[in-house]
Amino acid sequence: MNPADRKRVVIWTADAELFLPFSYILKTEGFAPFLACSASDVLNSCADDGIHAILLDCTPETQDAVSLCIEVRHSAFADVRLIALLRDGAQPIHLALLRAGVDDCLARPLSPEKLLMSLKQTDSRTPRTSLEMLEAKARRGFEIDAEGRRACCNGQNVVLSQVEMKILSCLVDRAGQLCSRSELIASTWSASLPVTPRTVDVYIARLRKALKRLPGCEAGIRTVHKSGYVFDPPPLARTPS
Repeated sequence: MNPADRKRVVIWTADAELFLPFSYILKTEGFAPFLACSASDVLNSCADDGIHAILLDCTPETQDAVSLCIEVRHSAFADVRLIALLRDGAQPIHLALLRAGVDDCLARPLSPEKLLMSLKQTDSRTPRTSLEMLEAKARRGFEIDAEGRRACCNGQNVVLSQVEMKILSCLVDRAGQLCSRSELIASTWSASLPVTPRTVDVYIARLRKALKRLPGCEAGIRTVHKSGYVFDPPPLARTPS
C-alpha cells in the first residue's frame, strides 16, 4: 500500500507498552500511526495532515482528555473519530468524555480486534456519490441509514456517531414501544464497560439535538418517567379524499 493512502491515526499516550505493539498492528492493517505526547501534539497533527482517528489513553489523571475532546469537536476537523481507552480508575471521567463528544470508549486491556473494529466503523459511511439517492429516499419520510450512520427526513440528513446510531436504531426498531435504559445499554455497549443509565440520558439528549437539525422533522424521542424512552415516528401523511 502506498504510504500516502494509509489512514492516519494519532495515539495520545505516555505508555510505550501501549504505543509500540498497537503501532505495529495498525501498520499491518493499513493505518499510519503517529505518537502524540501532549494535547498540542494532537491538535498540530490534525491541522497539518488531517487524520482518521485519535486514540486517547485515559488514566485517572488525564483530565486534559476531556478538554482536548471539546476543542477537537469545536474545530475545523470536528468529524475526526475520537476513541477513549479507559484504564482502571478512569471510569469517573467516562461520562465527561461522552459529553465532550467521544465516539467510542474501550476498556483496557483491550484486544486488537475491538480496536480495529472501532477504527473501521467510519469506513462504512455512505459514499458521497450515493448521497443524492439517499436524500431522494428520505423525502418519503423519516428513515435511518445504519451503515452510513445518517438520520434522514424531508430530504435532509444528519450524521450520527456510532453509539448514537445504535441507540436510535434500537428505538426505531421498536417505534411506539417503550425501551428501558437497561435494554438500550445491552444493545449498544460491551458488557465490560461500566455504563450507567445516566450515560444513556446523555446520548438521548444528543440524539434529540440531532433530530432538531432536520427541518420539519416531526419524529421525536419521548421520555417515560422512571422507565425509559419511546421513539415517536412522524405521522403518516394524509391523502386527499
